[in-house]
Amino acid sequence: MHKLAFVFAGQGSQYVGMGLDFHELNPDLARLEEEANRILGYPTKDVILSEEGFIHQTKYTQPLVLLSSIYAYESLYTLGVMPDAVLGFSLGEYSAYYAAGLFSFGEVLDIVKVRAMYMDEETLTHPGKMAAILGLTRDQVETVCQEVGEGVYPANFNSPVQTVISGIEDKIDLAIEKAKAMGAKRAIKLNVSGAFHSPLMQDAAQRFSAYILSKEVSKPRIAVYLNTTAKPLQVADLKSEMVKQMYSSVRFVEAILQMKNDGFTHFLEIGPGTVLSGLIKKIDPDLEVAHVERAHDIKDIEGWLKNHGFIK
Repeated sequence: MHKLAFVFAGQGSQYVGMGLDFHELNPDLARLEEEANRILGYPTKDVILSEEGFIHQTKYTQPLVLLSSIYAYESLYTLGVMPDAVLGFSLGEYSAYYAAGLFSFGEVLDIVKVRAMYMDEETLTHPGKMAAILGLTRDQVETVCQEVGEGVYPANFNSPVQTVISGIEDKIDLAIEKAKAMGAKRAIKLNVSGAFHSPLMQDAAQRFSAYILSKEVSKPRIAVYLNTTAKPLQVADLKSEMVKQMYSSVRFVEAILQMKNDGFTHFLEIGPGTVLSGLIKKIDPDLEVAHVERAHDIKDIEGWLKNHGFIK
């Protein structure tokens, strides 16, 4: 029996114009855009279309990637498809919360707005960088971090041979040198503004913890697999896991393997970019993967879903 999961990408997948073409396919998105403009306090379409690089600033990137992913998800939802579970990568976990019904549109957008603000401010207090290490195993990257010492940490376990590290910039530079000496095919800094998913984000997480305590959480209608545990969410733990996620590693490889072990056979990436589709195939080539990034993908995906028995 086939089981379907939706997966949502996070920060780093953004690009100019992302998600806006879904408005032509789904006029109901105009209402969401109006609400987003009110909550965020700026014209979202103008910022997404701007060539001045606003979408690469954390305080804009996070809510706008979320918004673009929701545009894609809502357009897909018109086909009448419901997954058995959802998974998000870092920021993408908030798209997963929305798809699972844990938060309304307005609630999740407001939460991400605050999360992005705290993380953006933290990059000024505790500046740092991230780097992708390709061609080394998880254990080898962890060894590199241990050899460099405090100040550099494994942040994202993307595939069996791709791990992102995070930390203080000079320690990142040293880790890159050690990784190359160990035989890494590539070791490059990422174009991000801070040391996300590392202890350098703990102060931001503490502020976020105080904010999130007052938020109401609805019962999820489907399972949500978490970055922090690689297992399905226990709702009572949601707020503590949301806080922990800001400074903990993204266990993407473990989550995909756990989902396969739980019977998931098909994964549909939703939102800007197709990075996760490629990572899933590297984790396990036997898994069926597709994506919905642009409005014209909907027609193809409708056929894919029908062929695999997910819609009639």
